Amino acid sequence: MATLQRIRNAGPVIVIVIGLALVAFLLGDVNKLFSRSDRNIAEINGTPVSIQEYQVRFKNYEEGMKMLTGKSSLDEQNQKYVKEQVWDKIVKNYSLSNTYENLGLEVSDLELAKIVSGENIQTGLDPLTRQIFTDPNTRQFNSQAAVNFFQNANQSEEGLQVAKFLENEMRDNRKFTKYASLISKGMNITNFEAKSLYKERVNVVDFDYTSKKYNSVSDSTVSVTENELKEYYDSHKNDYEQKESRDIAYVTLNIVPSEEDFQVAEKDIEYYKAEFSEISVDTSINELIDYVNANSEVPFDEKHYSLEELGDTALFNAPSDSVFGPDLENGSYVLKRVFDRVTVPDTVGARHILIQVDGQVIKDMNRAEEIADSLKTLIKKGSDFAQLAKDNSADKGSAEKGGDLDKFTEGRMVRPFSDACFKGNVGDIVIVKSQYGVHLIEITYQSKPKKEKVRIAKIINEVRPGNNTISGYFAKARDLSINSDNNTDKFDELIEKDHLTKKIATEITPETEIIAGVDNPDAVIRWIYKDETGKGSVSEPFQDGDIFIVAAVTEVREDGTAPFDQVKEDVTAKVRKEKKGEMFVKEMQDISSFDKTAKNISFSSSRLNDDGIEYAVIATGTQLEKDKISKPIIGENGVYVLKVTSKTGAETVEDKDVVNDKMNAERRLYFTISRQIFDALKDAAEVQDDRAKFF
Repeated sequence: MATLQRIRNAGPVIVIVIGLALVAFLLGDVNKLFSRSDRNIAEINGTPVSIQEYQVRFKNYEEGMKMLTGKSSLDEQNQKYVKEQVWDKIVKNYSLSNTYENLGLEVSDLELAKIVSGENIQTGLDPLTRQIFTDPNTRQFNSQAAVNFFQNANQSEEGLQVAKFLENEMRDNRKFTKYASLISKGMNITNFEAKSLYKERVNVVDFDYTSKKYNSVSDSTVSVTENELKEYYDSHKNDYEQKESRDIAYVTLNIVPSEEDFQVAEKDIEYYKAEFSEISVDTSINELIDYVNANSEVPFDEKHYSLEELGDTALFNAPSDSVFGPDLENGSYVLKRVFDRVTVPDTVGARHILIQVDGQVIKDMNRAEEIADSLKTLIKKGSDFAQLAKDNSADKGSAEKGGDLDKFTEGRMVRPFSDACFKGNVGDIVIVKSQYGVHLIEITYQSKPKKEKVRIAKIINEVRPGNNTISGYFAKARDLSINSDNNTDKFDELIEKDHLTKKIATEITPETEIIAGVDNPDAVIRWIYKDETGKGSVSEPFQDGDIFIVAAVTEVREDGTAPFDQVKEDVTAKVRKEKKGEMFVKEMQDISSFDKTAKNISFSSSRLNDDGIEYAVIATGTQLEKDKISKPIIGENGVYVLKVTSKTGAETVEDKDVVNDKMNAERRLYFTISRQIFDALKDAAEVQDDRAKFF
């Protein structure tokens, strides 16, 4: 079915979303399959989630993606994304299934039909349906295409499966939309609130002010006692609520080739030199190109190069059997051979008619060539090329323009097509075969002057670390791990002694996907969250491609209130800041002169010129009477005194004045709820996520 192919071509975004529905379709009620005694990766609403359940869900999701994409395996990036999407689906199911049932939220067949047809577009078209069935040309939802797909899905088993899990996803999305709508409709903006918002927006003041910044006094001059720190901590514990996370120090040892590796790589490429020079290019260049693609780590470069582009006179003028090198270039040994010397333009223009094998009317390439040859004869007899292209070309994009491909440079088209256009002459009509079918080409333009150019065949052999080199780096990483003896002080000493660079990664959570300098941090994160890994633990070496990693845990944070010792530094800074504020307030009681001015400040403003974010100062300024000097205000960055010099705005506000403010506030409220509702649900469900210990 054509729509199935469209879904496959739509890329990973759609496939990933569809995969979520496939899990539910293929799996059904997985929760019933597992006992509470299994190893658990999480607990949601007091219900354990077993590792077996997660793995089965993941496997089915993965298989669904393979079916949709037509691929036998998923790349690493999609594997990671699948893990997170499956997890979100599990959390949502465990968090909301009872809620949906208690609220009686369902999606009827009629409602689903309206989603598919686009009839409910005013109330929120299902995003998955919209994405799949949006016309790429008009960017509008094609309801007829969606209806046709679902009506004809039972024509194949694959189509039926896709339709079923698309239906499941649409039902899930619609239920969640209804749930979010119920919550948002229970909250609204009153006229009183709207009037307050209006005043905050339109009432503005200008004021003069002066300040004394906290950083103007050294911290060392402000003493704090342990009792003061603990008293502050006890009264501000809510400020120190935290999520589970870890900090690490780590080193990465980049595995680089040794001198021995360079010698081996150079010797290896010498093996090709004789054969490379002996391949004949007198009758066909294909053998040389095939040889390059078979033996080089970099595919053959199709482009022709002028002497100016090549910048190597000896190579450019060499006979076609001369081989240069091996030379070391950018970490690789390279053999080069010049061939295919031609005089060609820099740019060409062409139009074409593409004849493709369809297995029915055009059963093979021979038949395609026959049709192209017949069309060529018609053109030579005077038939209009543009009309024949519109009537016969399989390339519908260019067919609408009479087959015109505009102007293009070398490399834009496949090699047989490109060679025909660049090596021919304006007016030539030629037939060329490519992987896309048979092309009937007319060359319409060639830039002048033509230039002598050549192709360069290259055998490229990258120098890579050998086993001996890798073993040496592993030994160095292992020694760092063992000699640190699970002691971060020793770890730091050894790093300094070996002239290594220590890196820091903070607030690593089980969901963290990026650690700087590490392509695949999963193994490191799993180790961090093992039960036996604690503060001060030093890891064994991890290999990630061409690096070894050794990490040490420098801080452990658990869910809940951070202990005093963990936040003592922050508490100390805040207590000192409070003391400075109290001291500055006493010093600034009699301020009557000002050195700065702030203009057009409203209650909704946040920044105070270059002084940064100062909500308390701004709020005081908007409420202070004109020409009155404020008391000292303790702000974020210092203590301020100000005098309002101008006040403008609305004294009284009518309901009609705030219609837009109310509407905008309600819209913002709805979007805020929609964005944050799932996070709120996860918090309410008391999700204990232990996946990092297993995956």
